[in-house]
Amino acid sequence: MPVTIKDVAREAGVSISTVSKILNDVPGISEPTRQRVEEVMSRLDYAPNSRAAGLARKSSRCIAFLADLDESEPYTNPHLFDIMCGVQEALCAKGYSFMLLDAMQSDLEKMVLSRVFDGIIVHGGALTRPVYQLLINRKFPHIVIGHPSDTRLNWVDTDNALGGRIAFEHLLDCGCRDIAFLGALETDDISNERLAGFRRALSDSGCECRSEWIIHTDGSLGAGREAALRLLTGSPRPQAVICSSNLLAYAFALAAGELDVDLPGEVQFITFDRYPYSSLITPEPTLVQIDVRDMGRAAAKQLLHALKKPELRVQTYTTLPSLIAGKSTIKRQT
Repeated sequence: MPVTIKDVAREAGVSISTVSKILNDVPGISEPTRQRVEEVMSRLDYAPNSRAAGLARKSSRCIAFLADLDESEPYTNPHLFDIMCGVQEALCAKGYSFMLLDAMQSDLEKMVLSRVFDGIIVHGGALTRPVYQLLINRKFPHIVIGHPSDTRLNWVDTDNALGGRIAFEHLLDCGCRDIAFLGALETDDISNERLAGFRRALSDSGCECRSEWIIHTDGSLGAGREAALRLLTGSPRPQAVICSSNLLAYAFALAAGELDVDLPGEVQFITFDRYPYSSLITPEPTLVQIDVRDMGRAAAKQLLHALKKPELRVQTYTTLPSLIAGKSTIKRQT
């Protein structure tokens, strides 16, 4: 016969209520008692009926992760998997399960109303108008990964503006003052935040940037290459370039190779994040790294905290960027 909660309580010398509280992570149980009960559950191989327990406490102990899962997005956005791994890791540590949903899920509102899951983590690209209205109108527990403009939404994000500043200040330390920015579309929030950080750092330093040295592209390899060719063949030519993604950095390095421009001897460059393209880039790029897995963990932890305190407003930068030196930047000889 399967082991029951009564068997665990009897073996541990506590009440059934105490075992139930420990299973539901209710505070007020002493650590020695908690450890003793958990040891008994492990020894007896006790597996609680999670569905029944969920009905009893009006909780599914499940968190949904909403992402844009069209044919290309999981492959063009390599950070998505890393973020999900961080979310799963944090949820598993607290006894919660993980449900992956598509942003175009037609029955999403029905699932919310039925409390199929206790809360939802929304990857920024999945925050469509219907999802936004659902979160606001139903006051459903949520965390958005990214920085939405509506102040009523809960969110966590990395400080991309700080990343832009770090990139600029590193190039400045290398002796570069004529610095260009190769970015994505003007509607791309991440690229724009990095550009904003670059502009503020530029202003603080007293340096100036020619308007033609700030180039927006559609973020593709082809558009990045064309923009890089314009920068490298223009006069004057910048001493360094900040590439807002490592795909654009790859395009920049390819364009420099076509023109036999020595990197970093003639022009230096810096980019963001280690993959998916940094391993293809020669020379090895200096980059500003974001720990997106840690951001996933932070999103899950903040949401679980908000479930206990529904009035809690979460709007914070949780992950700070850091510089990883490569071979695409060097100290210039003065």
